Amino acid sequence: MVGNRGNGTAVKTPEPPVLVFFTMHEGKYAFLHFEYRVYVDPEKCHCRENSKKPCRTVVIVTKERTIDLRRFSAASQESGKGLYTWDLARFRMPRHPQYDDVEVVKKVQFLTLDFATVEAKDEFRAELKSLEKVRNLDAKMCHDIIAEKQIKNHKPVKR
Repeated sequence: MVGNRGNGTAVKTPEPPVLVFFTMHEGKYAFLHFEYRVYVDPEKCHCRENSKKPCRTVVIVTKERTIDLRRFSAASQESGKGLYTWDLARFRMPRHPQYDDVEVVKKVQFLTLDFATVEAKDEFRAELKSLEKVRNLDAKMCHDIIAEKQIKNHKPVKR
């Protein structure tokens, strides 16, 4: 940036991460979109009641009381309708003009995902952990850069 007091650098915090799932929801193909303020809670799964069966369920719980879930679904798979008209760009940042043209499910406390196999569930959990590590590194790097810039800006300049 160039200003009347000299050149500078603008460092902004990254946009909050989001998760977008493509799944069957209430009998329809759907994209579920929400901010990544959630975690997998293995204690919430009903498989614990019957420990003899392998668990294929993941329960995702919000770190806050509730989250708002954005659902974009299609009942049809006909050409020109339903799935074929979907545009994932509506979930991007900065906000797409069609961002608000989806159903918003308010105050969701948890989301249950059922997988076909235990291996698929374990792969999903490992991928989610990997994404969380990347996000944490990104947030730490941004924080460190902002802190460095603030320290540098507060030091007097020798002339």
